[in-house]
Amino acid sequence: MIPFARLSAVIGLLFFALLSFWPAVKKDHAGTATVIDAVTLAVNGETHRLYGVAAPRQREAEATAALGTFLQGRTVQCEVLPDESRETPGRFVSICYAGSDNIAAWVARNGWATADRDANRLYNYTTDERTARFLGMGIWGGGGPGAASRGGAGQN
Repeated sequence: MIPFARLSAVIGLLFFALLSFWPAVKKDHAGTATVIDAVTLAVNGETHRLYGVAAPRQREAEATAALGTFLQGRTVQCEVLPDESRETPGRFVSICYAGSDNIAAWVARNGWATADRDANRLYNYTTDERTARFLGMGIWGGGGPGAASRGGAGQN
């Protein structure tokens, strides 16, 4: 019985040590973002597709510009989803934040992306998309130069 207790203690200590040092071992996915399109960012040379949203092709240039303005000068932190870590080679599927702002929620709420109805309910942006549709924002609006700025960079 005593050898089993010692083995359990050693395993427990190793597990605790691993958890204690995990943040140092885990790769950091934070930095200045380059906007590739309304739902794809490059952070530290790695490509991250925002989980839970899709970018329609209409008004893609406006959507990309609006997201670029929103993220300008802000640090972006991406949490890579372990179950879908690489959707395609060289691209992570991630939940990304600029400060406390969830970027996928922002693009959906401002009408620059559509919600993935099959996304995990914690990251399902259908309500944000409906709000943008109702308010006629982004792709749901009539267009024009004011459409990109109606969402505001600081709005949540």
